[in-house]
Amino acid sequence: MLSNKPLDQFKEIPETYRQRIVELNQQSFDELLTFVDIVPDDAFDLGFIQSNFAKDRDAIIQALINHPDCQEMQFEIWDFPDPDMRFLLDEILKVLPTVKVQPDKKLVFMVRGVENAIGMTGEYPPMLVDFNWVRDAYPVMVRHLMLFCLPDYAITRVANYAPDFWAWNSGTFVFKTPVNTRDDAISQTLDASKGITNCELPEKQERIDLLKRLLIEYTPSNGREQTQEDLKTRIRVLNDLAIAYRSRSEYKTAKYYLEQALNLAKDDENLGDVKANILHELAIVERNLGEIEKAITLEQQAMEIFERIGDIKMKAATLHQLAGIYADRGEVEQAIAFYQQSLELHEKIGDIKMKAATLHQLAIIYADRGEVEQAIAFYQRSRTGDRILSRITRT
Repeated sequence: MLSNKPLDQFKEIPETYRQRIVELNQQSFDELLTFVDIVPDDAFDLGFIQSNFAKDRDAIIQALINHPDCQEMQFEIWDFPDPDMRFLLDEILKVLPTVKVQPDKKLVFMVRGVENAIGMTGEYPPMLVDFNWVRDAYPVMVRHLMLFCLPDYAITRVANYAPDFWAWNSGTFVFKTPVNTRDDAISQTLDASKGITNCELPEKQERIDLLKRLLIEYTPSNGREQTQEDLKTRIRVLNDLAIAYRSRSEYKTAKYYLEQALNLAKDDENLGDVKANILHELAIVERNLGEIEKAITLEQQAMEIFERIGDIKMKAATLHQLAGIYADRGEVEQAIAFYQQSLELHEKIGDIKMKAATLHQLAIIYADRGEVEQAIAFYQRSRTGDRILSRITRT
């Protein structure tokens, strides 16, 4: 029995994949087997399984449950994915009475999903504070082995911010991520044909989760050296996370990730285009946070780089953003000038979509100024661009 959950809540991982995970991490898996075997029943103990991807984590759990040495054990898998959860023990005590204990089997509890409440940033998350506060209640209330399945950043945060609870830990079992798992995650996020801003909320959240797990994989740790390609991937992940959070209007979180990305790219001469794109994204975020002067400065810095490297498309996008900022400030003539410069570049490179968007903005400005004929002319031109784009996308 995999858990007390319905089968559709615990997706079966193919045996070949489970075997691949075990073979890659044979020593860690053998140590985990020994650990669950020697821990006495009816006595609290604590262990951690470190795996950065949900599919790999579930493969490890299922390999453990199906192993011949574990057939005299009853594994109960509990999911606590609520990011706002504070009192884990209270949640455990709610589900504990529902467990149907199988006679003559050692009971093992496996906990998934609490990394959401632990979070990646900020000191002393409420759940970890509570871990420390109620730690002495666990041996009394939960008289069985508990295995927490967490990514490495979450385990580090438990050790740092819940040291008293961490002191109960009898074993941490680290599982490496297979290359194909990382590749699959990249294909579903960074290389996906559909941009993250176009995803519906559930799919967007899945992408964010994958991006966070990729960020763990590409952040140097335990003395592992970082290659130039790893650095570029890490920056791309940070940038995509920022775009995702910006699309959810979580601008402070977006800014947090962009500042990390900028710090990684700022001193590398080979990453000029990357740095410029980050500056451009950061300007958009600062504009939404009301930091107009910062936004202007960032866009100007980005444009200098785009001009130097000859990126006409992004220079046009930067001019478009600057125009919007000046329009918001009521500096209409400056806004028109920037929109006109942007329009010329969009026409030069044949960017129909952005040309139409720029014409539409010019139409709005002239309409607001009461110059109706000019506004209509720009609006009609923008509609022509929309119709052309519509025909192109249908073919």
